[in-house]
Amino acid sequence: MRKIKHLTLLTVIGGLSVCGLANAVPLSDVSQVLLTGGHILTKLMWAACIVVGIALIAAAFTQFQIHRRNPKLVPLTTPVLYLILGIAAISIPFIEHATGFLESKLASTGDSSVSSAKEGPVDIDAH
Repeated sequence: MRKIKHLTLLTVIGGLSVCGLANAVPLSDVSQVLLTGGHILTKLMWAACIVVGIALIAAAFTQFQIHRRNPKLVPLTTPVLYLILGIAAISIPFIEHATGFLESKLASTGDSSVSSAKEGPVDIDAH
């Protein structure tokens, strides 16, 4: 029973302090901190994809050299798979740029299927 009272007291004190801090910090500052953290995380993931991709491509060449010496030791599918995964890992950060480029090219040519797909389904019965 005593533990429950202490836990309740700590919860009330913590809640009051959070409410006091919420009034002291503007929401724009909080959003700026969250956006900055997201930007740093994005750059970190970008770098991780590039490093992992380069490591997989290096492993693919190493495994291919081992396969050339003794084909029974490493099957050919192993270096080919490493190479494909390495190229995919390196290309992950550039997908957003490629989709933006394709959307701008399709919009400039006047392709109506892209614009209607972005707007969502069209209600035929609405007049």
